Amino acid sequence: MPDFSTLILKSIFMHQILLVGEGQDRSFGLALTDVPVELNDRDRGFLRSRFVDALRSGALAIIPNDEVDTPTPSLVAKHIEEPGLKALSHDLAERLVAAQRMNAKSGILVVADAVMEGKTSVLIAKVEHQEAMQAKTKKLPNGDRALSIKRIPDLVFGDQNRIYKVAILSPDAEEQANISGYLADVQNSGRFATYFISEFLGMRLGDEPEVLTKKFMDTMTEAISASSMDAEAKMEAQAALSVTLKSNSQSLDPRRFVKDHIPQVHQTFVFRAALERGAPPVPFNKDIKMVKNNLDNIRIQLGSDISIVAPTEAIGSDSRIKVERNKENSVAETYNITIPDVPLENVKNTRSR
Repeated sequence: MPDFSTLILKSIFMHQILLVGEGQDRSFGLALTDVPVELNDRDRGFLRSRFVDALRSGALAIIPNDEVDTPTPSLVAKHIEEPGLKALSHDLAERLVAAQRMNAKSGILVVADAVMEGKTSVLIAKVEHQEAMQAKTKKLPNGDRALSIKRIPDLVFGDQNRIYKVAILSPDAEEQANISGYLADVQNSGRFATYFISEFLGMRLGDEPEVLTKKFMDTMTEAISASSMDAEAKMEAQAALSVTLKSNSQSLDPRRFVKDHIPQVHQTFVFRAALERGAPPVPFNKDIKMVKNNLDNIRIQLGSDISIVAPTEAIGSDSRIKVERNKENSVAETYNITIPDVPLENVKNTRSR
């Protein structure tokens, strides 16, 4: 993942997406603007921080989707080559209105020139539009104190306003016409609305479900191993990982997995360690075709040259292969492993692994 904290916002256009009409005559309309919004440094910094937080918490890589016909990638590429943010933002607003379903929400479309990691980019976001009340105290001529209430009908950003979706698009370093980037769909808890990612942006996820599933398994395994959990907790977590991957669920949620299967005191470390290693930060569709051969057994590495491979359900303090903390060793963390009452079927030389 890129360093989203390097995001810099330059010129920003905002257009209102309106829901007009009633009943079957309802449709989306536009209230377009012709000049960039005026923001002081404090407000610009606040806006930037909200976008950075959204991207950090849920962005996945997106690349052009050759199976859909939408002008957004070419419009962005043209703008980066020949800047014209007003025209780009108007075109994108019209495209969004044409693409989104009637069950989508109205709001504000934000289109901004941006730089991230030194790379010229375009930020596109759909955010909540709220009305708010502003309260001010004042003193009356007779000395009494009063509260003045003023409605603010066009509040765009506040602490409680939601960012529905935010994308950052950039050209390829070698081919400016090739546009790719990152998208966070906060509104759908990480699942990406088809109308937005495909019909509006003209993109698809950069990694297929089977690749994301393998990343999830590999990075979560590494994070569990790197944690300070004891051996039994690590084995239980690894067994839960295998069960989760083999379940009938059609999707995987890394954050939910950590919350459900990692001891609370270790949850923050494991989740962060998995993200640092490339785990998807949001729920995604599951496909185990690349990992299904690795889900039946667990390998326990004992020191540098001894290992045990056994079915997931056969290992644990209450299982056939008992792994228990050696409480008599106060100097180092060691374990007693017992495999009682099993036949010795075969002994042979083998190569090291």
